[in-house]
Amino acid sequence: MADAVFDVIVCGSGSGGGFFAGEVAPYGSMLILEAGPNPGGAPNFGVGSPQRRKFSTQINLGQYQPADTFNTRGSTFWSYPMYMIESNQINASTSREARVVGGGSAINVGAWVRPRAVDWPGFELETGVKGWTKSEFERHFLKAETILSVRRDVRENWNKASVLYEQAANSLGIKTVFTASNRKNCIFCGHRLNAGMPCKYDSLMSTAITQIPKAQGFGATLVDNATVQEIVIENNRAVGVRYIKDRTLVTARANKLVVLAAGAIGTPLIMRTSGLHLKNDNIGRYLKAHPGVPLEVLMPPGEWNSDRGYQWNLHHYASDDKGQLVDVLTYASASFPSNTPWVGAAVGFFGQAYKDLMRKFPQRAGAYLFEMKPGIFGRVLGDVNSPQVFYPIVDKTGVLEKKTLDDLTFAAKEAVKVYKSIGAIESFPAVDAPPAILKQQLTLFVTTAGAIHNQGTCRAAIDRKTGVVDSYGMSFDVDNLMCCDASVIPQHISSNPNSLIMALANRQAEYAITQVLGKSLNPQYHVDPDATLVADSQRATQEVHA
Repeated sequence: MADAVFDVIVCGSGSGGGFFAGEVAPYGSMLILEAGPNPGGAPNFGVGSPQRRKFSTQINLGQYQPADTFNTRGSTFWSYPMYMIESNQINASTSREARVVGGGSAINVGAWVRPRAVDWPGFELETGVKGWTKSEFERHFLKAETILSVRRDVRENWNKASVLYEQAANSLGIKTVFTASNRKNCIFCGHRLNAGMPCKYDSLMSTAITQIPKAQGFGATLVDNATVQEIVIENNRAVGVRYIKDRTLVTARANKLVVLAAGAIGTPLIMRTSGLHLKNDNIGRYLKAHPGVPLEVLMPPGEWNSDRGYQWNLHHYASDDKGQLVDVLTYASASFPSNTPWVGAAVGFFGQAYKDLMRKFPQRAGAYLFEMKPGIFGRVLGDVNSPQVFYPIVDKTGVLEKKTLDDLTFAAKEAVKVYKSIGAIESFPAVDAPPAILKQQLTLFVTTAGAIHNQGTCRAAIDRKTGVVDSYGMSFDVDNLMCCDASVIPQHISSNPNSLIMALANRQAEYAITQVLGKSLNPQYHVDPDATLVADSQRATQEVHA
């Protein structure tokens, strides 16, 4: 049987590939390949399609656990071994990535935070890349925020701990920000444990219920449970991909463009399997991530509703003992939901047992602390069948590298100070413990929870000396090959990456339409930002931009 031929092949359906597909599909034939399943069903915001309701419930009951900790062929997610301890290259932590139609956009927490203004100059300083400026990306953010219904909710839907945390933090001079969310008709059920699984009720506006259906409406072909193995390269030109579907190796051809959107780990693995690392040693280098620490506090007796509403209702950047901001983003307030079910699976709690554990301890509240700019880089090695991720956040002395440790120590103490002002009895990590014990606790949390929000492994640059792709994600080394996901982000950012990924996907989609497919942008295929919604999005995020 002859190979299927398309104008564009997109490998991955998440924040990058899924958003890109929705914008480009009207202009040419397209194949979208996703390694995970497609729950399916017409989106029904706030209700959910029967298929997604069943799918999410099955995950919540623990029916999609991996066969083992390092199994990279789990049915709904990847589970990569991440070596985080420099002195121990035998035992690894786990870095989990979404494996489902919608990718990371289908399982993220719904927190929409743009990069800070201070992040933008760092892109050009790091790799020389041109055009990665706040002003250049502004309209792309607004476009994504319109499509994903980004807005702020009302405080009446917050849990009690969030309301009191905001009041206490502000009284202590900590500038909090009302976290915007890409949810529509949310019923604030806490069913998802707020991260780690698709929303049962179609409220989380992932690409699975926005851009992918749009692409299919314009004739795009979606193939799920299709694991991309390698890029087909002829005469230094990407002309297709090989993927496995139902244990059969299939080849699909692309006349115009192959787009890798498998994430900051998956994309370099596909490139390495295709031999491209022999042309460009930057492939897989410069892995950046956000090591996380879940912080728990014991509150006085009472109903704190910690599992109600959004997981993270507000956030702020932490400060040191001199009042200067450090590179930690503190999200409040949640309790056991601050861990995802995937993390729960790694430590023995998953599904119904995880929910029961939450309900057994109603006096708990907490926050999640993300170190946004660690003092290290990591690297992705191996291939799609034997991945290896090195991220030496713990040095040879057995503790977190200095910047991460210092920043997280300040952040944990600050958050506990806020909680104690509203009555918290105890915290874990125990910030009042001797420094050596606190160091051990923070190190244990990071290496257990892992480093997430992986970025930068095929970073955009001015040339191949410092990166892998140009400003629009086009490969320096192979024609007609684009990367469109977190792998292209040139330098650390001070936010969750999903907003930036979707903005860059829209920017790269316009490039692909005009410069690769040779078409003119047709206004009827594109959503113009609604003035009211855009204004709300701007209000929700304007403090973050400062």
